[in-house]
Amino acid sequence: MVDVSIVLALGALVLFGGWAVAAGVATRSLTPVNAVFLSYVASIAVAGGYVFAARRPIVGARTDVAFALLSGVFLAAGTISFYAGLTRGNIAIVSAIAALYFVVPAIVGVLYFDASLAPTNVVGLVLAVIAVVLVAS
Repeated sequence: MVDVSIVLALGALVLFGGWAVAAGVATRSLTPVNAVFLSYVASIAVAGGYVFAARRPIVGARTDVAFALLSGVFLAAGTISFYAGLTRGNIAIVSAIAALYFVVPAIVGVLYFDASLAPTNVVGLVLAVIAVVLVAS
């Protein structure tokens, strides 16, 4: 039996891939900021609908709420940067470089959250960077 987290991760992979392709198409005639704005309107509709359907109130520590809001700021600024990159470059290269975002939390996790990386994890991160360099060249 497949772990539910793996199924959800694969769903995220496909959906994020679809997002990148749709973003590339959207930026053919929309400015990056307008494309992101429209994307976020749709996102709020979906996420808001999910929150209302789940009937779960938004509760949590103020610090965690602040970090959730900060993550939204990072996401919005990163998305604008991504869309702007799509208007100026190759979708495969821009997407591949942006997809390396997972390296940042890996490094931050080690430096600030006492996470540990096994040697195989480090090799995997290095190989991912090498793969993106090869795709981008």
